[in-house]
Amino acid sequence: MSDDQQRFLPILGYGENLIEPVKPSSGGGEVAYPRSYTEARDRVKQQVSNLRRAINAIPEEKRLDEVVITVRLHHKFLAKSYTPNTFFRDVNVENIGSRRWYYTEENAEVTHYSKMHFVRATLSNLSRLEEILDQAELTLTDSFRKDIQKIEDISLLSPEEVVVGFEDDWSQGKVEMVLHPFEDETNTAIEKFTRLLTANGVPAESLRVKSYANGPTFISGNLNRKALQAINDFNPLRTVHPIRISSFPEMRTVRIVPNAPNPASGNTRSTIKVGMFDGGVDPTNALLLNHVNENNVLGTQPVAEGIAHGTAVAGCILYGPLNGYGAGSQVPQPLVSVESFRVLPLNDPNDFDLYEAIDIIEKVVPARHDISVYNLSFGPHGPILDDDISRFTYVLDDLAWNYRKLFVVAVGNDGDLEEPFNRIQAPADLVNGLGVGAFAYEYSTGEVIRASYSSVGKGREGCKVKPDLTAFGGDENRPIHLISTTHGHKHLSMGTSFSAPIISGMAGEILGRCDRFNPLVARALLIHSATNPNGVCDELGYGYIDQSVEQIMNCTDKHVTLVYSSSILPTHYAKLPIPYPMNARDAGTIELKYTIAVLSKANPLHVEDYTESAVEDTFYPHDQRYRFSHPGRNPVIRHIEEDADEIQRLLDQGWQRSTLPVTRSTNSYQTEQARRGELKWDTVVQKWDRMRATTLRNPFLVLHGLGRNGGNDRMDYAVIVSISAPRYQGSLYEEILNEYRQLQPIQMRSVNEILVPIQ
Repeated sequence: MSDDQQRFLPILGYGENLIEPVKPSSGGGEVAYPRSYTEARDRVKQQVSNLRRAINAIPEEKRLDEVVITVRLHHKFLAKSYTPNTFFRDVNVENIGSRRWYYTEENAEVTHYSKMHFVRATLSNLSRLEEILDQAELTLTDSFRKDIQKIEDISLLSPEEVVVGFEDDWSQGKVEMVLHPFEDETNTAIEKFTRLLTANGVPAESLRVKSYANGPTFISGNLNRKALQAINDFNPLRTVHPIRISSFPEMRTVRIVPNAPNPASGNTRSTIKVGMFDGGVDPTNALLLNHVNENNVLGTQPVAEGIAHGTAVAGCILYGPLNGYGAGSQVPQPLVSVESFRVLPLNDPNDFDLYEAIDIIEKVVPARHDISVYNLSFGPHGPILDDDISRFTYVLDDLAWNYRKLFVVAVGNDGDLEEPFNRIQAPADLVNGLGVGAFAYEYSTGEVIRASYSSVGKGREGCKVKPDLTAFGGDENRPIHLISTTHGHKHLSMGTSFSAPIISGMAGEILGRCDRFNPLVARALLIHSATNPNGVCDELGYGYIDQSVEQIMNCTDKHVTLVYSSSILPTHYAKLPIPYPMNARDAGTIELKYTIAVLSKANPLHVEDYTESAVEDTFYPHDQRYRFSHPGRNPVIRHIEEDADEIQRLLDQGWQRSTLPVTRSTNSYQTEQARRGELKWDTVVQKWDRMRATTLRNPFLVLHGLGRNGGNDRMDYAVIVSISAPRYQGSLYEEILNEYRQLQPIQMRSVNEILVPIQ
């Protein structure tokens, strides 16, 4: 065994002590407008005239005094800076949300991806708009004229845009409906909507309603095709989508075998708690006894399938897979304990949307300050929809933001269905947590592959890479071994229900053993540690985890990992120096990898702009190489020390030096569409590079805080950086610690420190 394998070198913390303020120069140019103001004005006037007639045709029972209209923008104006706020202000209408919009321009075949804004307006607002448009162009502000030029269409939302996700043969079932926010008139909108539903055969007792202040109202109920057609033009209705029946995730049993291991010796319990919302547990099982605490939050009687599922999930949190433990062996002392909250079965067996379970989660999480990580291995059945946010997803993102919790969610077991039904399921599409898939081993080669049933990405805007990562979930050839409700036996099965709690247990251990880490750091560190030889993909996400926490927290002499944890405001910049020894120029090829995770406020009203904030990253490998530019000349790159004389001549001739050194990152001034393609609004960013050691000198990252939808909150972020130099002569780890005294190895609590005697 080598010295690197024998020595435990903790990852380095306190990277935030290196952070410096920085202000890059501004850049970028104005977008060319698709038509002149005169042309745009005439188009909008005709659209307003058509809109008036459409509003007057809405029956009284399907509208309020204010009507929701859509302002659809040309595809060049996706960025939040192009939101037509002057238009909204001058016409005195309120922007209450947005979502994606696809359209084809006149006499063109290309379909464009753009955005529609929802606004509440009255007929008097439209009259005000017409009055402004009739004014002389020179009397109008430049910003108003430009806003008019951005508009592609003003109209009502069509029934086809409201009703999403229904198959042609759908006849009846449970659906979730979302109403636009109407502030003081919310109750009026709900009452009108309820009357419309019940008049079309919807049982009043099937309706469940949940409103959020300054946010949407979620309503679920049992509908038939007639009722669906009756509500598709209800003006306050934003969207309606089906909810497929699923009380418990199916346990795909392979077999049950009588070879369960023995419990750990000793009489101790971990103080690190991981929360679990599921179907309950069998606390009398010897492997769970004293390591699982039941919390009574639901008045229903447990059912056998729920107990079996929850018992298996709890075992995965405590021990991971039991594949390596047979009869006569002994499991190790669990390094976490489980707080079980049984939220299934519900009081209403027809509550397929799980509103009662969500209500319980909303009460439990704020009250339990002693739990930072929660596992959810259940959820509504069916793939996520891009133009819709489920209440379950929004609630978890909101709780994660407000209470700084980490939710780990199974992505679902429909990966073997045809597209798009194989897509991940809510609430695994959350942007502030981890959606976990399952991997298996290829039968003949042993290669890690996606388990065929594991649902695939992409995720939604704000976290397009889903699953975030994968853990072992088993398959028919090599099932995962679980704790069984038949004492002394193991349950051999498969599913993402059991891969997710493996990650939950690891996240809990990371937080419990490293006091300085928060849930955001744990999330970033787990993603950073995942392995994916093929790069980021829709099947494995950022990769698979098959290491222990000890391995994740370990560096070697040639491979060093560093953690930064801080916060930033939108529009602000931060410089993160990357520790790289000055004498490492002979180290050959250097591999650099970094992962950034952001905690973002979520806005369910702006589905297309669901994340309120993000971080844009730029990598600068060498602090002495700058770009020099001159109008009409090709830019040149020069070393400010080695080329000092030439640089002075360039400056004397009117050349300008860039504010920051040359970057290896992509162009910072991209279109909004390119930003989305590069995942710039995602809450997780991961990049890697290989370069010669001679091209590095005091490398650093610059982070730029991004905000939109009026969001101006300070955002927390965590950055994990790994530097690998296999040919470095000496210890890269020790050199970095000697040269960067602000850094310190992370102090991990020993196993004995986290265990307490069982009373």
